[in-house]
Amino acid sequence: MKNAYLLSALLTLCLLAGCGKEDVKSELEMKDATLFEHAVSYRPGTDSPSDSERIMDEEGYYIVNDMVYVTSDTLNLRMEPSVESELLTTVTYGTALSRSGEGTKGWDRILYEGKTAYVSQDYLITVPIQEERDFEFSQAMLSVVDTSRQIYSYDSLCEDLTQLKEAYGSHMQLNVLGTTRDNRNIFEVVVGNPDAPLQMTIVGTICGTEYMTSLVCMKQLEYYLCFYETGNYRGLRYQDLFQQVSVRVIPMLNPDGATISQEFLTKILHKEIQDDLKRWFERDQSNGGTSLNLDNYLMFYYANGNGVDIRKNFDYRWEEAESVEEESSTGYKGDAAGSEPETRALLHLLANEPQELVIAYHTTGSQVSWNFGQTGTVLEKSKLYGEALSEFMNYEPYPDALGKSAYGSFCGYAANIAETPALQVQLGNGSAPLSLNEFNAIWNACRESWAAMQLELIVAQ
Repeated sequence: MKNAYLLSALLTLCLLAGCGKEDVKSELEMKDATLFEHAVSYRPGTDSPSDSERIMDEEGYYIVNDMVYVTSDTLNLRMEPSVESELLTTVTYGTALSRSGEGTKGWDRILYEGKTAYVSQDYLITVPIQEERDFEFSQAMLSVVDTSRQIYSYDSLCEDLTQLKEAYGSHMQLNVLGTTRDNRNIFEVVVGNPDAPLQMTIVGTICGTEYMTSLVCMKQLEYYLCFYETGNYRGLRYQDLFQQVSVRVIPMLNPDGATISQEFLTKILHKEIQDDLKRWFERDQSNGGTSLNLDNYLMFYYANGNGVDIRKNFDYRWEEAESVEEESSTGYKGDAAGSEPETRALLHLLANEPQELVIAYHTTGSQVSWNFGQTGTVLEKSKLYGEALSEFMNYEPYPDALGKSAYGSFCGYAANIAETPALQVQLGNGSAPLSLNEFNAIWNACRESWAAMQLELIVAQ
């Protein structure tokens, strides 16, 4: 697979130029998509020595010689590795400490002004912290992604990705994970160091009518690209965070569903899909599945172009997932687990690019969930990250297991099958599709959530 760095800007433009066109993909466009598809094949941990290769000294500390930085407002340095030990001094946020030993019982050994001391590992990070914590950003500088329109379409997504690639190509890679039934690309943007030791994935518009999540993803993407070199979170420079934790963004997993919800039948490219949508509507109407007219039925469309609800198509207890009997605007889990191109795109990502955390954006409820039936370490980490994110966003934490609603879901699969910590974030409060009036509140809640979670991931290692 050729590396995305070797592809020219012209190929990028060719790839995106086909977005929204009514003709079927040309041979050239398909070749471009193949070249972009998962150019990165990184495996976390391959560049770091295992514990068996590290050297432990007689005191029980792995020998290191690096700098660590304090992440709490104040931190005690003690003469021995115990909270009962004599206090040497107290240091403040961002203080650089020379570490000589990495412990296995929650304490690291440091050298401070010529003396050996011990400090809790929970409040140390290897990313340099600037003395100045505050970072002011100018909203006027974020001029690519237009947040003034209710409809954020697939065509808008393509245009914005083109502009962001042209402006910030050195900080991002643009990949294609697959193509939908109606010939739309499923894009992935990788922000930061593709060989970072940690990776995090954000997914928007799993459900068609939840297309507000794509607008949020794209505005966050523009924000971090724009301030990649100048911004910081609590004194941690964005570019340093992205060196240690790359972020994969799939802003619109289900572009067919979003297009149906936004434009009804007018932007569907293939007549057989238009005919299917009419047929599914008539069947649901006749059997009591809906009392809406056709336009309203399509406005509240959750499924993909095949009439499959992606929330129920993953191979985690798929057989037990509740489902309507046939294709519909919502609720049909498909003929088989993993049957859909949107589902396979995420399965391919998890199989080829192991993640430390996945976050699925949904609507509504201003809530963060993390319990999808997983156990052990995966549940513990999911809980840690979920509580941190809910506190940061001021969203309600939902600790209870989601039960059957997790069966067949992306987060259920990630947490239980891929053993990857997963969070489900319910953005906003109104019914889907969310009103644009809710965007500012959502944006204020999650603008720096990527950086906040990058910090959590780094500290938790």
